[in-house]
Amino acid sequence: MKFQIKKINTSRKNLLRVCGYKEIQNPYKENEISYARSLEASRFYPRFHIYIEEIADSEGIQLNLHLDMKKPIYKGTTAHSGEYEGELVEREAQRIKNIADKFISESTPQYQSLGFKKEKSGFWKKILDFLQP
Repeated sequence: MKFQIKKINTSRKNLLRVCGYKEIQNPYKENEISYARSLEASRFYPRFHIYIEEIADSEGIQLNLHLDMKKPIYKGTTAHSGEYEGELVEREAQRIKNIADKFISESTPQYQSLGFKKEKSGFWKKILDFLQP
């Protein structure tokens, strides 16, 4: 399933990391980079698999998403029982779009305060504060 997202204010790698994907380099295709997310934490397959494609004359990117059901049988082949359509793939594409929309809507990153307030103070102020009973 191919779908597009608008230009986001973070790197593609970071977007997919936030979505739970890991970067993969394919040694059989000149170290082509793609991203994968397993459906089960303890197993590598089945997994969602994404390739990123540039869109000419656009400020967005195109993602090519599919579901690899099993590992390829022969080295260097792409026969992996992949699903390119279906409810599961559509839901995953929508989940990625929703996360990407959060990056688009936030013009500046919003960080939550942890409750620690850091005040600038000089050396002598720190010493005097330390000596106060």
